[in-house]
Amino acid sequence: MFKHIPDVISDEEAVSLINETRNGEVFRLLRHGGNDIVERLVSIVKEHAPAKTTGKAYWRVESKGDGHDWHYDGAYENGKPNHMAWCQYSAVVLLSDPSTFNGGEFEYRNSEDEIVSLKEELHKNMIVYSSGIDNDPVLHRANPHGEGRRFVLLMFFEG
Repeated sequence: MFKHIPDVISDEEAVSLINETRNGEVFRLLRHGGNDIVERLVSIVKEHAPAKTTGKAYWRVESKGDGHDWHYDGAYENGKPNHMAWCQYSAVVLLSDPSTFNGGEFEYRNSEDEIVSLKEELHKNMIVYSSGIDNDPVLHRANPHGEGRRFVLLMFFEG
């Protein structure tokens, strides 16, 4: 499952989430709530996937310059469980204006095993995808980015 959901966040909301991370990365369990913007985005995810905010489900705002190599969120590439084996669905929103950094594309392999690259398409839009070992997880990566800062909202859900 892979869904692109347009216009889920405003410029002001994106800046608010970025500003929350200025003093270090934010990591919060979804079951604790506490952020109206994230709670609204979680409700959008739940309209498109049977995602649960119980247990270990969490959200974070990340600005990792070296990216992430090819992976599944809830399994190793060989299909064995990883440290996030509980994760069944994931969601990503690019908070930063894509013209303010180089690189940083989100890439995934579609059902035809083609690599699809997204950057501008993620800005203030959300992708929701399956990430669990038993629900056809989406293989993906985040390319490293150079000049500028790339902030992304990541959400991970139980199923």
